[in-house]
Formats: sequence, structure tokens, C-alpha cells
Amino acid sequence: MTQSDKELVEAVIKIPPEEEAAVYLLYERYTPKFKKLYTDIYQDMSWYEDCMSDLFAYLKGKNQDWRTFRTFEWRSKFSTWIGQVARNRFLEIKPYLIGKIEKPLSIDDNENGKKPVVLPDEYLEDYERRQRKVLLLEAVGLLKDMDQKFVILKTLQGYNSAEIADLLNQKWQKDGIKKYDNKGQLVVPTPGYVDVRRQRAKEQLKRIIVEL
Repeated sequence: MTQSDKELVEAVIKIPPEEEAAVYLLYERYTPKFKKLYTDIYQDMSWYEDCMSDLFAYLKGKNQDWRTFRTFEWRSKFSTWIGQVARNRFLEIKPYLIGKIEKPLSIDDNENGKKPVVLPDEYLEDYERRQRKVLLLEAVGLLKDMDQKFVILKTLQGYNSAEIADLLNQKWQKDGIKKYDNKGQLVVPTPGYVDVRRQRAKEQLKRIIVEL
């Protein structure tokens, strides 16, 4: 992407929002800045993805309208503002991560020493942990969006976003699947597309698991 920060933010807050733009901002453009902020707070990268998931959810908001982005008035640099927001969120979530979660069950990428937390299983015995995994797989099976199901299952198998995008592209070609965005342009699976699907799937899984 070659858009400016302002163009990307405007894409995120429009109706309907373009979450791909948000994923690009948070997981690609500002990754170096976020990792620097993170390492100033934590001693290792174990909880980085947890912090990023929290930041993504915070910016998206409970109503999924990206209200926090809407409040930014462009009186300062966006990079300065988003850095301060990220630092505050990283600090706020630290006591929860360090104090309460010891053995995470992850549905995020397993690369680069990441230990993301989606379904915490604090101090559980092996049997209970297996039961959690069974519950997670049952919930994945109930996902209605086949792309979300594919992304989550491949994530659990240890594939990263780029690898999943390639596998998904192969699957679409094999099944003759063609998808178009709201502008009528042909969608090609990319790491950004995978990240959006994963984030949406995680939100769906949390709701499904509560109902199970």
C-alpha cells in the first residue's frame, strides 16, 4: 500500500469499514514502532501478539465502528498518536498477562517465539487442557465462514499468514472460487486478508464458546 496514514484511517472509518486498511496499519506499517514500544515494557516477545490483539479490539471498539480513530483530529502526527495509544494499552494489559495467564492455548501464529493468548487455561491439569482443546475444535467446526475455518485450522497447524494466504489461494483455484470486494474488484488472498479473517474468527469463536 502506498496510501498515507490519513487515507488509510479514512478507509477504516468509512461505512462499511475496510478492515484490511486497519490490519495494514497495525500489523505492517507500524510493526517496528509497536515492537519498540513493546520491548520497552516487556522483557521478551512472548506476549506481543496478545498486546496487538488487544490494541486491535480497542481501536475497533465494542460497536465495531472504529470510534477511537474517529476522535483523532490530525493536530499532531498520526504516528505519535498511535504510538501513545499503543503504549497505554500495552501497559494496561501487562498486569493481566503477567499476573493471571501462565499457559495460553493459542489460535494465533506460532512463529518467532509468539505466545498469543486467546483461550487462557491458567493452572489446568492435562485432562482439563485437552478438554479445552476439544472445545476449541468444536467451536471452530461451528464457524459458518469457510475462509475463517480454514484460516484457524491452518493457524493451529503452525502455518503463518503468508503460508495460509498461499494455501487459501490454491484452495480457491481448485474449487473455482472467485470473490469480489465492495468495489467489485477481484479478491486475492493475502497475509492481510488472512489476518482480517483470523481476527473476525476469533471474535466469533469467543461468542460460540460462551454458548457451548
